[in-house]
Amino acid sequence: MSSDADRIVIIGGGVIGLSAALAAVESGHHVTVIDPAIENYAEGSGASWMAGGMLAPVTEAWFGEEARLALDITALQAWPTFATKISHTAGQELLISRAGTIQIALDIDDARDLERVRTFQNSMGLKAEALSRDQLLDIEPLLSPQVVAGSLISTDLSVDNRALVNTLRLACAHSGVEFIPQEVTSMNQLADRVTVVRTAAGDFPCDEIVIAAGAWSSHILKMVNTDSENEIPVIRPIRGEILRLKSEITAFRHTLRAHVHGFHVYLVPRTNGEVVVGATQFERGFDARPTAGGVYELLRDATELLPYVKEMEFLEARVGLRPGSPDNAPIIDRVPGVSNVILATGHYRNGILLTSIVGDLVSALLDHRDLPASASLVSLNRFSGVTR
Repeated sequence: MSSDADRIVIIGGGVIGLSAALAAVESGHHVTVIDPAIENYAEGSGASWMAGGMLAPVTEAWFGEEARLALDITALQAWPTFATKISHTAGQELLISRAGTIQIALDIDDARDLERVRTFQNSMGLKAEALSRDQLLDIEPLLSPQVVAGSLISTDLSVDNRALVNTLRLACAHSGVEFIPQEVTSMNQLADRVTVVRTAAGDFPCDEIVIAAGAWSSHILKMVNTDSENEIPVIRPIRGEILRLKSEITAFRHTLRAHVHGFHVYLVPRTNGEVVVGATQFERGFDARPTAGGVYELLRDATELLPYVKEMEFLEARVGLRPGSPDNAPIIDRVPGVSNVILATGHYRNGILLTSIVGDLVSALLDHRDLPASASLVSLNRFSGVTR
């Protein structure tokens, strides 16, 4: 690495920060990632470690969100190449499940809603195949006999999110990224530039900073003196309870998604026999304690969808704090009022999906290149009161 390489400090060591770090070091920069949980993600409540790992833009396509869908489809298409690249760099294979997703209706009203969504999905050029009750049970025999209808989304993928975190971290380490397992305590700033990021372990001079601290990003941004005329949208924590179970048999192959009792539930199988069940959605600040009610609702709804859940070993109940922007779409942009700070946060439920392209987007901003047209959604310009 050349002696005149920019010093990039990335605050946040989840999948967004790590993918940005890997892209930045590949562009010739010296990169330091600062995150107190970087050595043991299980100690934190970041969204990366708690996610379901669904790469499912088609399943989550919704009316009026065509711009977000275009970005999500771009990320999905980038995933196979991205997984191959980081696997090669890390020296260990990151597997992608290509089994697809099944959206399931458990009553006639849900079946009508599912048909309406499927019509929209297909009108957007996406592929959603209608399934009858008998076809559902042929594909996944252990589903509840009460299922009514479904949609097969064969193009949606999934990945073990924890394997992704570990592979990305290893790829970064092999590429020369420096890890600092500390909290950021303050920053030094000269005029419109942050010059030093401070931690209990020492000071880190920087040419550019990327704030990729998930739900904690607004807390970090408060340490930066920005132009007071510009209001930067607040990133808020959206808690999601998630369960991990263990099955002694291959109970199902596809990701299963349904509405049960008015609540959304998903089950994602892993190759090692684990099953991820999620996820509740509440806004309760930074409280990351699982509740008995949340665990009960997830187990109740998962069991109604797949009765065999009752036979599985219970491994874990945790809470992840998703980073939500005001419109729950990501923010990847330079912060107005300061010349060398980039925000990469607000990914809400799609952080794992967007990991495949976020690194390239952040790298483009670091190198003062324009973002592709498909990424116009991520700009701060979409919020009123934010000017350049």
